[in-house]
Amino acid sequence: MRVNEQGRSMIEMLGVLAIVGVLSVGGIAGYSKAMNKFKTNKISDQVQMISTNIRTLFSSQRTYEGLNNGMAVQAGLVPSEMYNAASVSGSLDSSFKITNAFGGSVYIAAADQASTGDNMAFTIAIDGVPQSSCVSIATTDWGGDTGSGLAAMYIGAAASGAANTLNQLSAVTAGLSAVSGVHTPGDEEDGLPYSIAKANAACAANENGVVWKYF
Repeated sequence: MRVNEQGRSMIEMLGVLAIVGVLSVGGIAGYSKAMNKFKTNKISDQVQMISTNIRTLFSSQRTYEGLNNGMAVQAGLVPSEMYNAASVSGSLDSSFKITNAFGGSVYIAAADQASTGDNMAFTIAIDGVPQSSCVSIATTDWGGDTGSGLAAMYIGAAASGAANTLNQLSAVTAGLSAVSGVHTPGDEEDGLPYSIAKANAACAANENGVVWKYF
């Protein structure tokens, strides 16, 4: 008696596996792109919220003296999702860990506006930003009017750690005109937002740092 056996051939199975593989790769790539966009938007929201909260809190003060990570957290200026609430106890200082959406660090500090030590401005710096997201951040219109208070942005392609970012932050604190790579609202050559070409040049590394300076 002859038995009629039916089933998938090896070639058919390999074809199915190949299709599944292609779909999986496409799905992973799409998910990764969507997550990067989500995190980029999250950073935008976080920076704008922090800057608004700082300016509101200090609106009756002449300077931002004493502003740092610890003070910002204790004063409720930073979204709780950006730090470990369990570690908030006692007196906090500039070393308190604040994390951005990409897992990099956030640095908040008083800065100089017109002269060294006047503390009439402040900076928000982040690091660990991927190249594609860095370009998106650089080309975003962060506002350059008196309402936003944005004075400058600085992007350093090599900033992937605390020391590098703090060096950038110090450079922006020291002044605007003397620092190469600083972009300011209304500047014909290096204005804000960054042009696509200048954003690509500034965001050249796999991980980048961004500094915003506000008055």
